[in-house]
Amino acid sequence: MASPSEPPAFSRSLKAFKDRLSGQDIDTFELATYEDLKTAVDNIQKEQSQRKGLRNLNKIRPLLEFLQQYSRVIEQFVNAKADLLAFVWIASRVVDAFDSLLDAYSSIGECLPLFAGIEDLFSSQNSHHVRQILADIYEDLLKFHSRALTFFKQRTWTIAFKTAFRSFNSMYGDVVNNLRRSRELLIHTASLWHFQEAQEARLRVSEEFELQRRKDEHDRMSFVIDWLSHVPFHDRHEELQRERKKYPNSTHWLFDTTQTSEWLRESERSNSVLWIHGIPGAGKTFLFSSIVDQIQDKFSNAQVIYFYCTYNEPRKTNLNDILRTLIAQILMLNRTCSQYLYDHMIGSVERHQNSTNALCFNMLERLAVHHEQLFIGIDGLDECGEQERQMTLKMIHSILQSSHRSKNVRVFLTSRKEKDIADSLSFAHRLELRHYHLEKDIMGYAKVRVQHLSNKFSTHVEHQNRIAADITKRSHGMFLLARLILDNLLDQDCSEDLEEELNSEILPNGIDQAYARILDRMQRKNQSKRRWDRAKVGLDILTVATRSLKVHEIQGALSIRLEDRSIDFEKRRSVIPIEELLGPLVEVHVDGSVNFVHPTARE
Repeated sequence: MASPSEPPAFSRSLKAFKDRLSGQDIDTFELATYEDLKTAVDNIQKEQSQRKGLRNLNKIRPLLEFLQQYSRVIEQFVNAKADLLAFVWIASRVVDAFDSLLDAYSSIGECLPLFAGIEDLFSSQNSHHVRQILADIYEDLLKFHSRALTFFKQRTWTIAFKTAFRSFNSMYGDVVNNLRRSRELLIHTASLWHFQEAQEARLRVSEEFELQRRKDEHDRMSFVIDWLSHVPFHDRHEELQRERKKYPNSTHWLFDTTQTSEWLRESERSNSVLWIHGIPGAGKTFLFSSIVDQIQDKFSNAQVIYFYCTYNEPRKTNLNDILRTLIAQILMLNRTCSQYLYDHMIGSVERHQNSTNALCFNMLERLAVHHEQLFIGIDGLDECGEQERQMTLKMIHSILQSSHRSKNVRVFLTSRKEKDIADSLSFAHRLELRHYHLEKDIMGYAKVRVQHLSNKFSTHVEHQNRIAADITKRSHGMFLLARLILDNLLDQDCSEDLEEELNSEILPNGIDQAYARILDRMQRKNQSKRRWDRAKVGLDILTVATRSLKVHEIQGALSIRLEDRSIDFEKRRSVIPIEELLGPLVEVHVDGSVNFVHPTARE
């Protein structure tokens, strides 16, 4: 008879298993019994019979018989506590995907020994080794269930399971081999030498299995990410997040509108598409980024993927890159999808990077429909050419149609009010941005930036409030105009110049006037004709460029002298930062790309 203390080998295995469980799971597991398992199996069979989907539960009869005998053996000969077995019972019935589990349990059951004549084994000189074999079996059973629980308790396990069944099947190969080896040792009452050899083989198999699993996963991920060659998606969103933190009370009104609240409501009757449209410079991208974060905060079981379209940037205005980037985000959120994507890419004749949109679309659609809840956002759809946005809208319609029954996919879009977009989204929740929507946010924005003005020119509070109110009124619901006016004011050198710019006859009333004031200020500020000429060259290059340019590319262009066709980067590059040389008309992003503050600046 074993000592009253709990066997260390069993305790270690149980502790490792418990460490992966939540407190609620542990409480549930400890109350489970073998009878609970049998009852659960019977209930599943009855439920499937009623649905006319009966499965062959006889597949797992060997496993059930083994578990019952095994419990008696370890309770009698190893003096194990009842809660050790409770974790085997409950783990055998907690996961879903019943057909695959039947096959897995069937494979495991075929490898397990039955315990006829077990008393003779324990009375033999090898009884210590037999106890270790029982502990090994216990560890293997918990190892399988631990992996299964980890797999199926992912929020989006259905994606991996339904799209790539092998992801689940590959999780228990080493467990089956170890159980088969334990059975052979028991059946043949193995010698000490065989026992030691088996323990070494067991350890070796587990290590090799884990190493191979990690290598396979790394290789698959590397291949898939390389194939997708997606557009970086975090940088732009993180820029907007940092900007929004400066104005913490902005965008709150958006979620109180009927259109947005109805779209966010979890109801089968709610429409699946939200379309926000408005004039150029109304702050649609700012609002879009706020929706992304709101979804992440409000919906714990949902995932959100998004894309920021950028005018005149080929990789940010075509459907193929939109699809690849959305797929990449799903992959980053659900790494188990790599198996499906890898198989699909390898198996397709269109697996090269210049493949047609069809392959990427099929992959995205299948991944999307298997989500519990997925939000897809595309900002600035009007920035794409008409053909590209028509294909993008067609893709959205198809995904929504595929998920029509489950209503698990929702879409949010921002754009100008283009006719083709409006016609395609006639069924959507439509929010047209008006000045009264944005007035409070613009006032808050203006007050924050006017405070910076006060820090520079020591203006008093009443004057600050008047400036903020005047700018808000002149903006007519256009954030961009407020920004340009304030950029120009903050660029002044002295209080006299500031007061001149604040003159009601000079302060811009429209976007064209704002751009004109900035250009006039840049020309006066760059008193050196040579410096002004360099600024004009930089702006001209950005105007005619067919894609975003990097800082070093603009510096390279400034280093060229056309008269004698010479290049001297070190002597001719601007030592003044590009954003300072080209003024408030441009912005430099964290990745070093340079763009106009808005497409209207180019126009």
